[in-house]
Amino acid sequence: MSQTPNQPDRKLLRAHRQIFWDAWQKAQANLPLNALEVRIARVIKMHPEYHHFFNDLEDFLDRDFQVNDGMNPYLHLSLHLSIEEQLATKQPIEAAKLMEVQMIEKKEDRHDALHMILEILAETVHESQREGKEIDPLAYAAKLQIRLQA
Repeated sequence: MSQTPNQPDRKLLRAHRQIFWDAWQKAQANLPLNALEVRIARVIKMHPEYHHFFNDLEDFLDRDFQVNDGMNPYLHLSLHLSIEEQLATKQPIEAAKLMEVQMIEKKEDRHDALHMILEILAETVHESQREGKEIDPLAYAAKLQIRLQA
């Protein structure tokens, strides 16, 4: 199978998905988790609508998700994980500020607030892929700042 532009390498994709699979399986079996696995398991737990994808390893590792299927569940979980890291490190600071405003000032549910940031990150990722460029962290921070000021 040849790789098309803007498509991830299949081996790399499988390796990344394997990390999610392993973390969820260990969490389900109450086995010890490292710090990354704990974060992954928390993100998966927040999305019961995706749990059925974790029933078949080969399907999970190899499935191609189509645009008309809605957001790719693996991508959605990965973006969640990325945002959790951004919040933990306060990088970009605009993400942490937006989360704080949404939860404290606007009394929004944490998961809903995460999804607001996720939409901005997904849009930023999509734009960079469409343009064949790296993600621009300054553009992402600017979009977060615009939402902060809304």
